[in-house]
This record gives sequence, C-alpha cells and structure tokens, in this order.
Amino acid sequence: MPNQTFVFKQFKIHQDKCAMKVGTDAVLLGSWVNASHAKTILDIGTGTGIIALMLAQKSGARIDAIDIDSNAYIQATENANNCNWKDRIHIHHITL
Repeated sequence: MPNQTFVFKQFKIHQDKCAMKVGTDAVLLGSWVNASHAKTILDIGTGTGIIALMLAQKSGARIDAIDIDSNAYIQATENANNCNWKDRIHIHHITL
C-alpha cells in the first residue's frame, strides 16, 4: 500500500480519502507562485488542500479553497485544520 501521508517541513498532507493524490505539479506550482503580497487567494479544485497550505505558509492571505468532490472537501478540511494557518484557510464544498 502506498504511503497515505505526504510530509513537508512545516505540515503534513493526508491523502487517504482523495482520488487525486499529491503530485509533482501541485508541489511545483505551490513553490513557484509568489504570494507574498496577496490579500486573498482562491484555490479551485483543492483536492487535498496542498496548494492552499503551501500558499498559506508563504503569505498572510486569506485563502478560500473549493472542491466539488465530498471526499476531497473532507480531506482538505482535515489537512487545513491540522496546520498552523488554519485560521486563514477556508474550505468550501461547492461548485462554480
């Protein structure tokens, strides 16, 4: 069985409930984006919440992350609630 937890320096991403696991593209995007001056961030299709957490780590912005999939919503909510920036990350189970 593959590892269901992806460990970063300042947070962990649990991915046992999500169909879309942590991938190189999300890690690279989260690393590449300069969010230092952002006041608000919208993460569409958040999945595990990895990009939301990475951008919360890099900025002081309020982050809204949305996903249509109920399992992804649950997983992202759990991941956000277990991080140091949970007061700025808001996960929503909605569609556009």
